[in-house]
Amino acid sequence: MPSKKSLMMRWREHLFIWITRNARSAADYYQIPTNRVVEMGTRLEI
Repeated sequence: MPSKKSLMMRWREHLFIWITRNARSAADYYQIPTNRVVEMGTRLEI
């Protein structure tokens, strides 16, 4: 999540967001059926 007070340079922030959006899902990467995958994570402000 973009934050209002970012310590990261603007171009790095956009690059990070782009990479995150284009990453493959865990199910695709490990070739596991989607109904057998549990993904856990947390949202961070960048």
